[in-house]
Amino acid sequence: MPFSTLIMSSDATRIGQDPRLLAKRAQRGELVRVRRGAYVPAQLWSALGEPQKHGLLAAALVQSSQKRPVFAMKTAALLWGLGVVGVPGKLQAVTSDPRGGRSKHGVQRILGTLDHGVCELGGFQVTDKARTTIELAGTLRFAEALAVVDSSRRKPPKVSTGDASDWDKDVPWGITLEERILQDAASSLGSSSRQQRAAKIIEFSDPQSESVGESMSRANMILQRFPLPRLQASFALKSGKTARTDFWWPELDLVGEFDGQGKYLRNRLRGGKTIQQVVMEEKARENALRALGLTVIRWDWAEMMNPVAFAKILSDGGLVPVRPGR
Repeated sequence: MPFSTLIMSSDATRIGQDPRLLAKRAQRGELVRVRRGAYVPAQLWSALGEPQKHGLLAAALVQSSQKRPVFAMKTAALLWGLGVVGVPGKLQAVTSDPRGGRSKHGVQRILGTLDHGVCELGGFQVTDKARTTIELAGTLRFAEALAVVDSSRRKPPKVSTGDASDWDKDVPWGITLEERILQDAASSLGSSSRQQRAAKIIEFSDPQSESVGESMSRANMILQRFPLPRLQASFALKSGKTARTDFWWPELDLVGEFDGQGKYLRNRLRGGKTIQQVVMEEKARENALRALGLTVIRWDWAEMMNPVAFAKILSDGGLVPVRPGR
């Protein structure tokens, strides 16, 4: 999609049209200029999410560059469908030039090797999945890094219906990265401190974590020294149905649920149901869990990102932080 959507000035010139007409159409609001000499229809641009817009910026760079860029870090992670938080303000690409590391024309150049750890994905050149995961694990703060590593270890569905060129993937693309593969990749990081940091995050990672919010919730539990739960526990309800929960502390009969906006706002995650239907089903499901004698606590993104608020929710559920040395 990214490449076919672009309207390039060079294409207009090749077929004998005046490329200045594209600039005039942009001035009239018909087109959006995403990069010098690259445009997309304004109506399409306004309908895209931030990851897809980032993908169009990447496609425009590829189309306008004499040498194909190799995308890395969060830019590569978005195309792999890894669990990154937010979209980088600039495209991130690898350069082997020792003078690299500078940002210019909307591109952050990061010094690194181009001799290995590079592959083709959806028409783009990117750092491979293991390299992308480990380089982010060595630089991001703990909670975000754990979300990336968790997602790289998550098993994809048996049947993939996605598109490699989609910059807003619901599930990670490519092979599942085993812990051994990630540890090997971590040994290639440039400094011992980054290697140790990545190794510790791999140790804490869990492929059963199903979303960025769940991973970051668990990371914050670790940082605040709360007992860690079991993930994705299943309960047989009195109705005969089965409910699967995000977090479970069996010793307390306590269940925790992360309320991400995705299941409410994204139609493909709602299965075509209305937001009201999803909310009502969640409420009925929670009541059914309580009927089994379980305590249910819930939190949303804002509460999880607030250490005081998150600690209170966990404490109200009966959890007590474990003191150092215990």
